[in-house]
Amino acid sequence: AKATGGAISFYGGKTIHTFTNTATFTTPDSFSETVEYVVVGGGGGGGAEENSTGSGGGGAGAYRTGTAPIGSSQNFTVQIGAGGAGGNIGGGANPNSNLDGIAGTSSFFGPPITAPGGGFGAGQITSGGPGGSGGGGKQGNSGGPATGGSFPGTIGPSPTSGYGSAGGSGISSPPISGGGGGGGAGAAGVNGTSSKAGFGGAGIQVPTTFRDPAQSFGAPGPTSNWITGGDNSGKYWFAGGGGGGASGNSPPAIGKGGAYDGTSEIPGGPWSGAGDGVSGNVNNGENALTNTGSGGGGAGAVSHGATAGGTDGGQGGSGIVLIAYPT
Repeated sequence: AKATGGAISFYGGKTIHTFTNTATFTTPDSFSETVEYVVVGGGGGGGAEENSTGSGGGGAGAYRTGTAPIGSSQNFTVQIGAGGAGGNIGGGANPNSNLDGIAGTSSFFGPPITAPGGGFGAGQITSGGPGGSGGGGKQGNSGGPATGGSFPGTIGPSPTSGYGSAGGSGISSPPISGGGGGGGAGAAGVNGTSSKAGFGGAGIQVPTTFRDPAQSFGAPGPTSNWITGGDNSGKYWFAGGGGGGASGNSPPAIGKGGAYDGTSEIPGGPWSGAGDGVSGNVNNGENALTNTGSGGGGAGAVSHGATAGGTDGGQGGSGIVLIAYPT
């Protein structure tokens, strides 16, 4: 390798540095390359549910990709954003509101190339939090806004803000109150309804440079690929929105993580490592997978209008940084 830092692999005539923890990318005196990168912020945590309605799913961290010239004798800090904790009905997850999830934190490759973390899923009767992608809302409140730009449906360089989408709105309406799905880098979260919670927005598959069959980074995604420039391997997906939670013990009512492509629901899932929401008060919202930057699932409630009986939100997934240059 011409540089040091992260886990190093070789594929397609490129050297790939994979950072799953904060470290340093160091270039020697002879280094002068235009590197290709993917930077994904940490995903937001899903909201907790104390009693009668479903909570919002966490938003995905921003997904940023492009190229940059890097010269000799450089020491770049590579920071991996943390996934936000899910809301906690036992208290203490958030110093201001223990039911809301916590936003993810930013990842960066050198301070100029930054991907913000995802917004929190609402657990209080509030809107979802803002972030790279916004978190899902709860009980008649909107999803959080996104700082990232809208994904055009074609794999390629992102805007400097990265890609991100808004979270879906929540609803309080019998027989089932659904929390909004968290926004994903590829599509917005879906609004909750009186029959089910909102699905989380889809993630994005990385460029071909990084699709090394020998590597295991990323998470499963749809094989019927709706992205131009993607493939049908079902691998290398990141930054999906967490599914919303639902009131009532009805499993079909849950919001699936990372499973809405902007036009329709993607069968199967959860995709891109995002957490599914839950229904009822038996299980907590599902955690997102580490190093995917995806949002955690929203929590459920025992039934619409109940005064007690809820669960905790799922944790957002930590981010990742990938750097490649010619071998």
